[in-house]
Amino acid sequence: MVDESSFKAPKYLSFCEYKYIIEESVGEGSFSSVYKARHKWTGEPFAIKAITKTTSPKRVLQELSILKTLNGENNCIKLLEVLRNEDQILAIFPLIDHIDFKDFILKSTSQDIKKYLYNLLVAVNHMHDKNIIHRDIKPGNFLYSIENEQGCLIDFGLAEYERMKESSPQKPTKPLIFFNSIVTPSKPPGYYERDARPPMKASRAGTRGFRAPEVLFRCENQSRAIDIWSVGVIMLCILTGQYPFFLSVEDIDGLVEIGTIFGHSEMRKAARYYGRTWKSNLQSISEDGIPFEYLIKNLNPNMEIDDDAIDLLKKLLELKCDSRITAGEALEHPFFSNIR
Repeated sequence: MVDESSFKAPKYLSFCEYKYIIEESVGEGSFSSVYKARHKWTGEPFAIKAITKTTSPKRVLQELSILKTLNGENNCIKLLEVLRNEDQILAIFPLIDHIDFKDFILKSTSQDIKKYLYNLLVAVNHMHDKNIIHRDIKPGNFLYSIENEQGCLIDFGLAEYERMKESSPQKPTKPLIFFNSIVTPSKPPGYYERDARPPMKASRAGTRGFRAPEVLFRCENQSRAIDIWSVGVIMLCILTGQYPFFLSVEDIDGLVEIGTIFGHSEMRKAARYYGRTWKSNLQSISEDGIPFEYLIKNLNPNMEIDDDAIDLLKKLLELKCDSRITAGEALEHPFFSNIR
């Protein structure tokens, strides 16, 4: 039997202590808290996810259903057990050995980068084959070990089954105008003039900096392509050595950051595609944007990149969701030719 831990676990975990010893808290979110634990008799390590009591039963059931559907295959986390005491639910997972993403950026070789992204795309492809959208792909939700050359996609708390949708995002009857004017002295800093956006009900789930343009434009009928954009942002973080890369909290500021890279011309096309209007006189945004090659070279001069890397990055970070590469197509991309 394993010795008791000195960590004082919350009372709501007491009903699992007949089987698990809670050792420490390893993370907290809006809908759950995660703890490192050991099996009381074998000493085997586990991760225990305590789902917040206020989480809707529908959301909890959907997450558990999705985990069961994925079955711990193809780099997706495996649900081992579910414990329940009244309205407290605990999900038990294997504890995944992994490197911190910032350390990965510092230590990774070109081959490590390829293997990381390939492992991630294997998980995304498996998920999409099951008609599941993760909606919160980010470095913190993909645990990767350089030594084992293995990754694991976790946290399906925001995941959804993809509904049958139109081929393109639903366009509103009245276009939204994103008018990003230069701040005037009479207005508080950060004020955008003529922001004529009506209230929108489109999902804005996900983590800031990793949300796709269609999410920031608040389009309905969002598809699995939002996950592909998030993979592209992760790749951009690695190649530029900048994490996080996009910093804005507000959707409109996030679009301005994206516009700085893609330029006015491409943003106008994307906005039109999503049924929006893009107007801006911010001097930080040029007409043609900044090429990825230039961006990477200036932010991370020691990064070795080739045409295949840039081509994949462009296809992952395609502004128009229907033109974005799929996970299956990305796995067949020449960028991965020497590791497949």
